[in-house]
Amino acid sequence: MNIAFIIHNQAETGPYWKVLEQCAAYVKLGHSVTLFCTSKSQRWRSQTILREGGVRVIETPDLLWGKLRQGVDLWNAFVRCRIAKKLHAEAPFDVVHAVDCRPNVIFPSLYVQRRLRVPFVLSWWDLFGKDSTRFGKGFAMTVGSIEGWLETGFRKYADGATTITSYLAARLRELGYPQERIEIHHLGVDTTQEPLSYSAARVWLQNEQGISQEENVLCFAGTIYEADFTLLIKALDILKQRNIAYKLVWVGKHEIAADICQAYNIFRTGIVPTMQEVYRYFAAADACILPMEVNDANAARWHSKTTDYLNAGAPVALTPVSDFPKYFAENDIGWLSASGSPEDFAEALMQALRERHLRETRSHNAREFMKRELDVMAIAARAIRFYERTITLKSPKEQR
Repeated sequence: MNIAFIIHNQAETGPYWKVLEQCAAYVKLGHSVTLFCTSKSQRWRSQTILREGGVRVIETPDLLWGKLRQGVDLWNAFVRCRIAKKLHAEAPFDVVHAVDCRPNVIFPSLYVQRRLRVPFVLSWWDLFGKDSTRFGKGFAMTVGSIEGWLETGFRKYADGATTITSYLAARLRELGYPQERIEIHHLGVDTTQEPLSYSAARVWLQNEQGISQEENVLCFAGTIYEADFTLLIKALDILKQRNIAYKLVWVGKHEIAADICQAYNIFRTGIVPTMQEVYRYFAAADACILPMEVNDANAARWHSKTTDYLNAGAPVALTPVSDFPKYFAENDIGWLSASGSPEDFAEALMQALRERHLRETRSHNAREFMKRELDVMAIAARAIRFYERTITLKSPKEQR
């Protein structure tokens, strides 16, 4: 197949790397992939790059700047349409797969579908609109209203639809989209690389950062929303009140005040240059953590850091968000708090530290779960089958 994959994100930011990993898996399966994303700086010219893994990446220009380069520039959308037409004339696309509905995604996708007669698959990966609680009521009543219209208004035009969670699949059905054209596709991970063992990772952590092998170590990666950080701090307050000793290793650049770090035993790594080193921190943790409020926004998302934790062999303590409750109930891969309250999350953290002696067993379980359920090649093969089914379901009249 010749596949056009379209995202609104800037190159090398946000979900770009996960999408690129999925596209590279398509190439390994024998398909050709062109990934459209937004340039980090160009305003007038596009740039074509052949990435490692054989994916052709086209970075399209955007007239806006900074955080405004998020898929709303119509110049960006126009350039994508023009490039897609040229590439289709040279080697026709078999399917176009778009993620979410920002203008620079939906307009080129509909152009390729309607003018070039290419079947169109549309994914729903997040909930940002007026029904999301992520940014508060003020956002929901203003920009969120526009975002909500974009998220829902165009989905009926897709020939096939995937969602990243069961929550979004249910929302799609509520919009009247036919069930037989929907599948839930989580984001996969490359499971071929064996991570460091827990014991070897603890030696590495002591040598690199001076954190003793006897210390209880929790780990979190990346950025966090303020409400979720508040949940975490309240849970850590409970650990402190009960004299539970721990060190929280925070992997990545997220800014935290020095007095907060000192008060809650947070060790910040700063920017970590490679995923291999990131995985070493995960592998050295007694538990990696996902403190997320239980709300519609977090129910809709697929929290990829959790699958990265598990892929590194780290069991996870988390609140009941996304589709993880199902997987954690069926597999011994971590600790699911009874609710999203600080008290219940604190109990999950304490249980994780009490069961440190089971760390190696849960590490094995986590790796086996990832290989069985969320390997990127298996996810890619499933997506290809869905493309083929979508093309078949598209009626002869629609294809003309």
